[in-house]
Amino acid sequence: MTDKNLEALVVKVVKKAIKKEMKKLEEDNLPIVSNEVNQQLQNLPETLANDQKTRTTTEIFDDIYTNSFINLPTKEDVELERRLRELKFKQELRKDWILFILKDVIIYAVTILFMFSFAGFYLFTLIHK
Repeated sequence: MTDKNLEALVVKVVKKAIKKEMKKLEEDNLPIVSNEVNQQLQNLPETLANDQKTRTTTEIFDDIYTNSFINLPTKEDVELERRLRELKFKQELRKDWILFILKDVIIYAVTILFMFSFAGFYLFTLIHK
């Protein structure tokens, strides 16, 4: 018996809240997108009442509590996130070092070798003429 009284009370409170919000919208003269949306808003309390009749009170409260449940991180999650940040940092550091080695060491050495070989070839052609 108390479940039915509770259901009726919840439905009544929701209907009042929706009607109150609808009146606020009408008072503020906010534009409504279409008549279709307006009709859906007008029929919302009845739709909720019909939905309430098909569902039990425990299902409704389970939906409310599971939807508003905040998942706080556990110690393991915090530790895993810290490790992930460390791994990302190390990976970024490795990438930076590889780019440094490629750009500054290898390309610089190849450029110097090319310049010396070109200068040597030029000197060789000057000497043999």
